[in-house]
Amino acid sequence: MSDKKKLIKSVSLGSLCGVLGCVILMCIFAVIMLTSGLLGAELTDYIMVAVTALGALGGGFVAAKLNHGAGLVVGAITGAVIFLLITIAGLSKGGESVTALTGIRAAAVILGGIAGGICGVKEKKGF
Repeated sequence: MSDKKKLIKSVSLGSLCGVLGCVILMCIFAVIMLTSGLLGAELTDYIMVAVTALGALGGGFVAAKLNHGAGLVVGAITGAVIFLLITIAGLSKGGESVTALTGIRAAAVILGGIAGGICGVKEKKGF
């Protein structure tokens, strides 16, 4: 398989895993927030930034494992794809606009993807 096809396949699957991880973590935090009431509504945006960064970390890890190398680049691309997917979904519903928090989310998700990619390459046991 050529390097470009391998990169596209690994980034696609890593992004899918990252977005699914984000959805699962967001559901868990939503249940925690609704049942306990311990977390205030003003913290919701920042918690979601952390959740998307964790999802990107998982996605970058999976993508780097599938690509068998180039963890920094693969993780960054995976994080950028996850950010774009989440941002497009948020903007398509019409209620959300691009704010300073969007830039913070972009940085967090791309850095999370990079961290996951580096960890995925360093991990010796593979899929």
